[in-house]
Order: sequence, then C-alpha cells, then structure tokens
Amino acid sequence: MAVVNEHILYQPDDRPAHHISIVHGLQDMMAHISSMTAIITIVAAAGGQSEGYVSWTFFSVFVLCGIGNILQTFRFWRFGSGYSVSIATITAYIAVASSALLAGGPLMLSALMAVSSLVQFVFVSRLSLLRRVMTPLVAGTVLMLLPVTVMPRVLATLPNVPEGSYSATAPILAGVTLTILLGMRLFTAPKWQQYSPVVAVAAGCVIAIPLGAFEFQKVVDATWLGFPEYPVGAFDLDLGTAFWALLPGFVIVSLAAMILSIGDTVVLQQVSWRRPGATDFRMVQGAHNLAALANLVAAVLTTLPIAASTSNSARTVLTGIASLRKGVYGGLILIAVALLPKIVALILIIPRPVLSAYIVFLLALLFVQGMSSVIRGGLDAKKAAVLGMSLWIGMGFENGWIFPELLNGTLGELLSNGMTTGAIAVVLLSLFLESLSSRSRRLWVAMAASSLPRIDEFLANYATGGGWNAASVNRLRSAGEETLSCLLSQQSDPEQDTGKRLVVSIRRAENDIEMEFAATTEGGNVEDKLAYLSDQPQIYDEEEISFRLLRHYASSVQHHKYHDIDIITVRVAHSS
Repeated sequence: MAVVNEHILYQPDDRPAHHISIVHGLQDMMAHISSMTAIITIVAAAGGQSEGYVSWTFFSVFVLCGIGNILQTFRFWRFGSGYSVSIATITAYIAVASSALLAGGPLMLSALMAVSSLVQFVFVSRLSLLRRVMTPLVAGTVLMLLPVTVMPRVLATLPNVPEGSYSATAPILAGVTLTILLGMRLFTAPKWQQYSPVVAVAAGCVIAIPLGAFEFQKVVDATWLGFPEYPVGAFDLDLGTAFWALLPGFVIVSLAAMILSIGDTVVLQQVSWRRPGATDFRMVQGAHNLAALANLVAAVLTTLPIAASTSNSARTVLTGIASLRKGVYGGLILIAVALLPKIVALILIIPRPVLSAYIVFLLALLFVQGMSSVIRGGLDAKKAAVLGMSLWIGMGFENGWIFPELLNGTLGELLSNGMTTGAIAVVLLSLFLESLSSRSRRLWVAMAASSLPRIDEFLANYATGGGWNAASVNRLRSAGEETLSCLLSQQSDPEQDTGKRLVVSIRRAENDIEMEFAATTEGGNVEDKLAYLSDQPQIYDEEEISFRLLRHYASSVQHHKYHDIDIITVRVAHSS
C-alpha cells in the first residue's frame, strides 16, 4: 500500500481560509525575520559599513525575499517551484560576505554575487548530469549537517535575557516553549498542531512580561513607516587581485548552500502531500533558478546574498501546512516588514530563550527529515560509512578540532564552516563510491518502437556475458521492453519516430543489473504511476498493463524528470 502522510492538513493545491494562511505565513517568517536581521547587522558591522548601508540592505533584502517567496508558488518557464519555498539570507554567507565588504566595499560583494549567480544557473541547468551525486544519501546528509552545525550556536543564545531579569528567566521561558511545542505535537490532533509555533511563542512572551524579559519600549520607539535612500555614489569599485582571491571561496560557499537547499526541496516534495510521489527535479531546478535570479537582482541592488532556505520541509512537517497560499502571505508579510519598522521591532523583542527554543525544535525535525531521506534511499554498510564520516568531518571543522593550526586565511574561513566541509565530504565520498561501481555500456537509438530489437539484443548480450541464467536474462529483457513501452505511452503516437533520442545505459550493481533509459519525453512520472497501481485491484487499460508488468519484473524503479531530460532507472535482480 502507498504511504499516507496523515499530518498534512493542506496540500500545495489546497486553499485554506485567508486567516489560516496569514497565521501560517507569519509562523514561517518569524524565524526568518529574526535571523535575517541578525545576519544583516553582523555582516555590516564586520564589514565596516555605515548605518545608511544597513538601512538600505535591510529594506532591499526583505522586499526581494518577499517577492521571491510569492513567485516561488508559481511555475513560469524554468523559474519557480510551485511549492511554498522560502528565500532568505543565510548564515553560510556571513564570513565570505564580510570579507568582501572589507576588501572592496558593497560593489566588490555585488561583483562576487553576480558571478556566483551565473555559476548557480549553470549548475542548476546541468543538474541531470549530477543525478548520481544528488542521491538521497547526499540530500539527507546535507540536511542533517545543518542542525548538527547550527544547533550549538542556537543553544548558546538560550541564556540571553535583558539585564535585570529574574535569574531563572531563561530556563523557564525555554522550558515552557519546548513543553508546549512537544506537548501539542504528541497529544493534539493535526488541526491543532498547525498552531503550535504561535501558541508556544505567545505563551513564552506572556510569561516573559512578569519576569522582566519583554522590552516593549523598543516597539513604542520604532517608527511606523520607513523607506531608506539608495546609497548611490558611496562606493568605489576596484576589483583587482582581491576579487580573484575571494571568488573561489565565494563560489564554493554559494554552491554548498545550494546543495543544502536542493536536499531540502527534494524532501519538501515528499512531506507536502498526503500520498508522497516521486521526486520531480524540474521543481528543484525551478526553485533554484528563481533563487539564483533573486541573488543576481540583489547583486544589482548592492545588497547581501540570498538563497533558498534549508528549513522548508521541517516547517511543513511541524505545521502540516504546505498550501501555496501560505507562501504568498509569507512574502507579503516580509514586504510589509520592510516598510513598517514597528513590526520588525515587535518580532525582535520576542525573548531570545523563546525564539531559540522554537528554532531548536525546528532543527530537531529537520535532522529527522534528513535521516528519513537517507533511509528511504537505502542505507547499506558503504553508505553508512559515508554518512558517518561526512557528519564527523563537518562537526570537526565546525568546532576547530581538525588541524586548526594549519587552517589560516581564506581557506581557514571556508573550511571552518561545518556545513560546507561536510557537504564537500559527502559529495566527494559519493563520487568515490560511484567510481568503484562497474563501468556502464551505452546504446543510442531513436525514441520509437522500432528500436526495441536493438535494445533487446543489447540487454541480452550484456546479461549473458555476465553469466546470468536464461530466466534472469528473460526478466531483464522484459523489464527493458516494458520500460520502453512506458516511455512511448507518453507520446501521442508511439509508433512514430519523433526525432527524440533515447540513451540506454546498463551496468552491474553488485549482483543485480541496473538499466537507465534517458530521453526527452512528455507525460506523467512512471514512479508515481507504479505507486498508484499498488492500490488498484484491477487493470483497466493497456497503458496500465505496461506499468504493472514493469513493477513485476523490476526490483526497483526510479523516474526523475528534469527540464532537459527524462530518466528512468530500473534495477533487475539476478536469481540463481
């Protein structure tokens, strides 16, 4: 039977009431607003920038992220995800952005952002070539790395309370917030769980008032409306050697951040539906094309780097709300915050123990989502070794445990980020694992039924040469025939040669044989159709017969759709 996610109250295509969408849009943006404000302040201070630059950066970043959140809910050409994917400033850029501001000011940073955005466009467009690297193991590991490396910093902020507060204020506020979050998660129905962040944060704020930890005077002092001036002519652009010295580290950090968010958007598709389907990498490409475009616009506006968030799936799991309407309201709230400083002040006075406790709970869910992604992809001894080593490498560099005396300058700043080093480690180790597997053989044919004899001969020769018995060879040939039939069934005329090309690759995978059919096709996802058929007791048409037979012959089927290519991977087991 297909897996059913009962905690999802509203799927992406559902339209909850406006007041519900507003509440959840605010819930999603609470942590973003606080973290983005902190990041902007830290980077500007470390980069030696003026208050005018801070005001402009704050305004432009919030407006850009708000517009980006709204556009992510749509899909137009190759931009947008069609899901509620948040765009925000992220901590990974703090070190490299501060270094760029010190080296050449905002225009130096803008030049680095522009180049890195172009690299991101290329990376996303060729994502299909990296399909053996962007596996559930890699996606899950990078998701697990985020809470592993960020959690110590968040926990360190738990004791931060205003001077004069009661001595036990921090543990009381954090304990109340976590108790409500966990209690509502364990003991209430999903329709109440969706409000757990608002209830927990509100309760923490109410309790903070008698304890002296709620500084409402900051809200009173803030202005209602603000629109900063663009600091034109305040900077002097001088690229030179400093630009080329900073560029490699900046690009690596931007790609590492993209890999983290790619893992999150892959998982987001699984947790957004009551009946999870196969991964559609066109959604992943659209989400990150839009994020790269937003980053390019941010470069033009001489502001800070922005990227797709890495906590979308965790927030969806926490609230059970994946509706696109929530993303639209979240974007509108960010734009309103940019124009209304009093709203920012209201969010910023949320006591740090309360907000930190909420983020800790969110990071805990994110870690579990990463672990679930790894397990769904199959966790054997080799993958377990890659996972464990990558996590410890990330933790080691993050905490300065690995040769700290040898890491200086730009290299030290880059490798001191545990998310970056851990992501690099899992990608390199995955590539090494891939290199240990047997080399594949390929056959190029036309995308037509007339190519079946050549494909059948190609598969039979490979299996027979590998020592497979007649029964196993016939099952492999049947699986190949049904895979071709599934692809052709998505064309208007299966018998006609449309000029599309089909590349059939085959290789040994331990005792099994793995086939890969790569083509440019239109239509539904084969993996989704196989999941659908598992719940159907009877066969109703000839098209469904092909999918049912493929499910019978193959031990596993994966179907990945990209903008430039359509790939079906079929694994057939050998029987003695």
